[in-house]
Amino acid sequence: MVQYLRKTTHLFVMFSLMLVALPQWSYGDSVDLPDGSKLDTAAACPVCKMKVGAGEIGPAAVVFQDGKVVPFDGGGDLFRYLLSPSKYGFTPSNIKAIFVTDYGTKKFIDAKSAYYVLGSNLTGGMGLEAIAFSRKEDAEKLKSERKGTRVTGYTSVTLNDLQTGKKKMMKMKH
Repeated sequence: MVQYLRKTTHLFVMFSLMLVALPQWSYGDSVDLPDGSKLDTAAACPVCKMKVGAGEIGPAAVVFQDGKVVPFDGGGDLFRYLLSPSKYGFTPSNIKAIFVTDYGTKKFIDAKSAYYVLGSNLTGGMGLEAIAFSRKEDAEKLKSERKGTRVTGYTSVTLNDLQTGKKKMMKMKH
């Protein structure tokens, strides 16, 4: 009986530690964004149709003035969306806030103040990614480690930076 209790306690502790170690954007959760809006990580990204919580990069979101939250599976798809408003049918002036996940801390940050690593070998479902960091030195470190082409701010990211033709796009099932 004592051995059973020890084993059960050990399993409980291990399971609890695993839950603590999960990132804040675990698949299937609804998580709070910094402005109090909710992001459904089980929702599909409008650009690639992948589930938002499924990617390694971490989700991103656009919050509109009317409270609508549009989720993305990563920074690359966020920029593909933002840089093509007519394609996705939105008016940029109706955007209230934009959030990305800091790759290092896995916390949501303001997309406009983030630093982005572009052209690295760390890719998402749609190919090239814009990997966000709140600190420039963290972005520079990842750029060096993952063969990125540059670190830049929000206003300097272009669709050309995210073209999938530069690197082979991963096949994915919807």
